[in-house]
Amino acid sequence: MKKFRSFLVLFFWVAALSAQDGSILLAQKSAILTLATNNGFTKIALDNYLELNYNSTLDNLSKDNAVKVIQSFQFGDKPSDELSSSNPMTQSPLPLATKPVAPETTVLKASILEEGMSKRFYLVDGNIISGTILKITGNICQIETPDGTLNIPSGDILEETAKITKKDDTRYVGPVLKDNQQEMVIRSKYGDVVINKKDIKDMDRFHGGKRVAWAEEKKTFYQGEAVLTDIFMDPTAFPLPAHTFYVSGLSLGYGFTERFMLRTQFGSNFTGDLNLQGHWRFYHRPTAAKESAAAVGMNLHRNYPMKNLVARYSQFVEMRPGVTLNDQENMNVSYVMEDPEASGVYAEFYFVQSYRRTMESGRGKVGAHFGARTNTFPLLKNNILNADSSFSWMDEGEFAIPFRLFAGFEYDLSKNMKFLAEVWADNGNKYRSFSQAWEDYFGDDTRFVLDSASGKYSMLDFDFGFLYAVNETFRLGIHFQQPYLVFYWELYEL
Repeated sequence: MKKFRSFLVLFFWVAALSAQDGSILLAQKSAILTLATNNGFTKIALDNYLELNYNSTLDNLSKDNAVKVIQSFQFGDKPSDELSSSNPMTQSPLPLATKPVAPETTVLKASILEEGMSKRFYLVDGNIISGTILKITGNICQIETPDGTLNIPSGDILEETAKITKKDDTRYVGPVLKDNQQEMVIRSKYGDVVINKKDIKDMDRFHGGKRVAWAEEKKTFYQGEAVLTDIFMDPTAFPLPAHTFYVSGLSLGYGFTERFMLRTQFGSNFTGDLNLQGHWRFYHRPTAAKESAAAVGMNLHRNYPMKNLVARYSQFVEMRPGVTLNDQENMNVSYVMEDPEASGVYAEFYFVQSYRRTMESGRGKVGAHFGARTNTFPLLKNNILNADSSFSWMDEGEFAIPFRLFAGFEYDLSKNMKFLAEVWADNGNKYRSFSQAWEDYFGDDTRFVLDSASGKYSMLDFDFGFLYAVNETFRLGIHFQQPYLVFYWELYEL
């Protein structure tokens, strides 16, 4: 490929020498554009270079100068980064017919400095400061920083521009006016654009004309913690990002759009109970500092074992006055059922409202989630118990309808660590020890499913724990009620 390119350039060069007219040839123009692009020049940067070195645009370049430009690109030093064109007059004019200058030797001074600008300022001597411009007097910028107020000559401040691509493929290029942990303000030729950082897919910055790659920028770029789809065993209103797949210890799922995702309990699928859990976020109001959302969902099982319902609501089964199945030391669910192998269609429904906001310190986020759940148990319970026995369902007071009301809380302790807590009221809830949960998950005939009849009934309860992000896609957690240990692995852009 390199040999072919050299041959192509040589061909255009020879053609240029043999031309009779003094104006640039079409073949020369094509060669210059191709070589400039291959060597890291944008159209604007190429125009700047030609104006500074040959006092001409590409269209008006002479044939002889075109030959020199081609030779410079072919045999001279080439820049690997783009040159900013926002303030070309800050660059010293280069001698005529010199070779393209690498960005390491080209320093661009800030062309836009305004009172109120708040961001990191990069200086010609290598210093980097974070602050806000209070006022500009002559060529002195008074910048307030966490370490005091500094008076810095405007000529010492490097130009900072950014090329940003959002998740919807919108692209903006221009000087950075404001940069904080929630948003960036970019000045385009059409006006100032406010960009929420969580919407950024890709970004390159240029400090004094030198490009800072996205990989390096990520080290300091604040993206926030990954949005939680669940707090322990309950959903939040935030679905998976579009085209994202996840696997956890109990389920797996896929985000089809920014608003809709599907999940399934894979352990139940292995036993013949195919199930899908649809989650639809119907309301979403994001701002730079906070966001709120609301969602509804339905979990549909095609072949749900009825013994799981008896196990879950064993405290509803009255064996004799004042004594329930859950009171028995050695609980036998099959003993009270008409058909221990019975199964059927079963569904759960939920509504959840979620809020997240940036903390005043700016170092993380805090969130709250409130929801309610119910299911189709009342439609199924009359055909489950042994009709020839004295067993019966308790239908009064707290046992009138299945419900779960929950409130979850999340708090960023650090970039990688979250604190999670939840409180709930659930008339189907039982407390199980770690050993009971372990046996239920691995030891019975429905592995990877928590459906044991063991445990002590506890309608009001709470839990808390910690979630640690090992990397951008894998997280581990520990808390103090079942399932105790959790993991969560995301695969993006499948």
